Amino acid sequence: MGGRRKNHKAHLRGPTKKKTGKAKKPDAIHGIKAGEKGEAAQYIPRAQALAKLQLPLADFRKLCILKGIYPRDPKKKTAGNDKTYYHKKDIAFLAHEPLLNKFFELKTFMKKFKRLMGRQEFSLARGTESRQPKYTLHHLVRERYQTFEDALRDMDDAVSMLALFQSLSADHRRDIPTEAIDEATRLYQEFQLYCIRSQALRKTFASIKGYYFQVEIHGVTITWLAPHQFSQELPVEVDFRVMLTFLEFYRAMLKFVNYRLYADLGLAYPPKRDESKEKFSGEVAALEVEMREAGKAQQANKEAGDKVDAEVSAAVAEDFGQENEEAAEMQRRLAEQTRMKSTFRGLKLFINREVPLRPMYFTLLCGGADEVGWERGATTTSIAPGSAFGVDGEGITHQIVDRPLDQIKKREGREYVQPQWVFDSFNVGCQLPIALYAPGRAPPPHLSPFVDDKAEGYVPRQRELLDKLASEAGVAVSSATDSQMPGATASGAPKVQKTEFESFDEELRAESSGVWHSQFQETQDEERKKRTEQAIKDAEEAAEQKEEVLVNPALKYLQEGEPEEPKAKPSEQEEELLRQKALMSKKHKRLLNRIEHTQKTKSDANTRLRKKRRLLEEAGKN
Repeated sequence: MGGRRKNHKAHLRGPTKKKTGKAKKPDAIHGIKAGEKGEAAQYIPRAQALAKLQLPLADFRKLCILKGIYPRDPKKKTAGNDKTYYHKKDIAFLAHEPLLNKFFELKTFMKKFKRLMGRQEFSLARGTESRQPKYTLHHLVRERYQTFEDALRDMDDAVSMLALFQSLSADHRRDIPTEAIDEATRLYQEFQLYCIRSQALRKTFASIKGYYFQVEIHGVTITWLAPHQFSQELPVEVDFRVMLTFLEFYRAMLKFVNYRLYADLGLAYPPKRDESKEKFSGEVAALEVEMREAGKAQQANKEAGDKVDAEVSAAVAEDFGQENEEAAEMQRRLAEQTRMKSTFRGLKLFINREVPLRPMYFTLLCGGADEVGWERGATTTSIAPGSAFGVDGEGITHQIVDRPLDQIKKREGREYVQPQWVFDSFNVGCQLPIALYAPGRAPPPHLSPFVDDKAEGYVPRQRELLDKLASEAGVAVSSATDSQMPGATASGAPKVQKTEFESFDEELRAESSGVWHSQFQETQDEERKKRTEQAIKDAEEAAEQKEEVLVNPALKYLQEGEPEEPKAKPSEQEEELLRQKALMSKKHKRLLNRIEHTQKTKSDANTRLRKKRRLLEEAGKN
């Protein structure tokens, strides 16, 4: 009876309806759920993206790095604040990527290969391994960089990554393959060789992290960091699989860039290597021989182009006058490039074995050095393999050493300097006096050319001395320190510095007054020599005063400080600023407070430096 009653009720209910996959439309009572409409609906968490693409986390991370897709930070995080979000359009973009199918094929290949290895069917496994799917990243490079200038603007990280891995060694425990290290080294050396041939280096700085270099290619500045050549200890917390993914893309990118750069110079790519140099030095010198002959015609064309640029600059200055900003900027840039390229022109230098060869060789050749030799790899009976000459070579003008004076065997006719002389001379644009960089002596402070001292609010004394020496050598001083140089006029320009046109007018006046050109040049050389000797003397006296004052009791005021002055009444402008801050929102007020705190911290640091310098100078006079 119970069963019949149950069936009877089911018969009265009528036929049941099948459930459909369509969502119920929102009604006026329940409304729309959060995250189904509006800006929040445009973002999905990472777990949902992995399920949609059917990829594991490692492959998804690799695909995002290669495609240039990064997480987003939406205002409304519907799945929680601890989740990582991606834009829906980015995930749809990844779903149509051809590399996605390659990842699936590689996954299938690894299953087959592991199964054959587990069954110990090694012959079949070798055959399967030879058919491993391969992919290229050429389409990604063309997709991410529409023009060549776009690729150059993104070269900072690429060159830094290559410079990092070329200093490492292969480590199978960290999945760092030998092929990646070898290719990174080759591409980095080829890029350095282009910079040498085009003399594109503009700034260099030696720090505790490594060597900073900045080059200018097609009007785009590229800055990178090359680490010191020491044995590196790989940290445990670094995921090298992620870094190798970046390196994989940067290797493909730099192949495109190097090919285009070499084609612009009319040179074959890739360049050939000198095996004798590569075996012992492993430097850019291994690529130098083949490029030397190929670069002669290019050098003649380059000199003709520089001559045309100079004529155009002079024509612009003649048409619009020297006060025109565009003409002045063109002349300044042309003069800066010319002095950087000819800093070490006419010098034949030799690098001792204790001096880092790679950054020194790169900087010297970019500065126009005629010949560079090195001692690394040399024996008592033969010169270093690949080096053009040995330590006893004739015509060596400078020998770069970094050892005590009593361990140096001096030879007549050459100067001995420390490595810092090369970097400081290149940054200034002229050969600095070697007395300050003599072996066995503490060199002067090594200032960074990437810092704008005027913008920072404090110009160090060493910067003033370098600018003064540059002015004596006829090098135009940067405007960052003109207004704070000793002997500067009210307009901010130093009295000693003369432009090219002023020197030319002075020479014409001397010639019209009956003075021979040779006599005029001798007079100018004598005056320049006297000013240089005086600058060297001032620098030596300052160094001696610094050593004497370090133990002077006058420095105690730096710790004690001066009595605080009573606070002045705020001015009308300050009161108006306080009223404007009171009307700001809390978010903008916090942001303004952080900006003001940073400015105050920088101002206080500059004030302490000026105070310390003033006390040192006063104690030195006493």
